[in-house]
Amino acid sequence: MATYETQRYEKAASVARITFNRPERRNATNIQFYKDLLGCLDEAADDPEVRVIVLGGVGPVFCAGQDLKWSSQATADDFQQYNTYLKRAWDRIRRHPKPVIARVHGDAFGGGMYMISRSDLVVAKKTARMAMREINTGEQSGGTHLFTVGRARAMELNLLGRYISGEEAERWNLINKAVDTDDELDAQVQDWVDQLVVLPPLGVKETKEATNFLLDAAGFDLHWNAPFGRTLRYTEDRMEAKRAWVEKRKPVFKGR
Repeated sequence: MATYETQRYEKAASVARITFNRPERRNATNIQFYKDLLGCLDEAADDPEVRVIVLGGVGPVFCAGQDLKWSSQATADDFQQYNTYLKRAWDRIRRHPKPVIARVHGDAFGGGMYMISRSDLVVAKKTARMAMREINTGEQSGGTHLFTVGRARAMELNLLGRYISGEEAERWNLINKAVDTDDELDAQVQDWVDQLVVLPPLGVKETKEATNFLLDAAGFDLHWNAPFGRTLRYTEDRMEAKRAWVEKRKPVFKGR
C-alpha cells in the first residue's frame, strides 16, 4: 500500500477510505492533492478486495476548493498541470468501477462540491456549508450542477456564489441525505457500505457505466471543451481578487 503526501489511504475488509489530509490548508487542492487522489483511486480500482470507496476529510473542513495561497503564486504552466490532474481526478471519481460514497462532515467549496457531484452517494451534516465561490474570485464555474439541481438552482449556486447548508442541499437533491451528528454520518455511510458490499460487482460497475453513458450523451462535462473561462485567470479583476484575498478586504471589480 502506497503512502501519499496529501491523502490518507486505508483499507478495511472491502472498503477503501480516501481521506483528504491537508487540514492545515483546510484540505484545499493543489497539483499534489489531485496527483495523490488519482493514485488512491487507482489503487482502489486495482484491488479486487475493494468493493466500495469512501471519501472524507481530516479536520473540520471536507474540502475548501482551490488553495488560493498556491494559486496566487502559480504560473501558467502550473495551472495547466493543475487543470490536467483536476479533470482526471474528477472524471475518475465519476467513472470509477466501484461505487464512491462522499462523507461530508464539514464545508465543501469549489472543487469540494465538484467531487460531491461526481460521487455516487453523498451524506452530509446539516451544518456543512456548500458553495461555488469562483464568481467571487473573478472566475466562473460554468454549468456545474445543472444536471443535479436544474437550471434555476444551478444559476443560484454559480452566479451568486452563495452558501447553502447540508440541509438545503438535501432539499435541492444535491446530496442524498443530511444528518445532525457525526455518529449519524458514520451510521449512514456504514448502512450504504453494508448494502453495496453484498451486491454483484459487475452489476454495480455496469449500473455506473450506463448512468455515465447517459450523462455523457446529455453533455454532463461538455463545458470542459468549451472556451469559457480560459482568459479569466489573467484579467485585472482576477488579479484584484487575489490582492483583496491577501489584504483581507473586499475586491473592487471593474470588468477588465
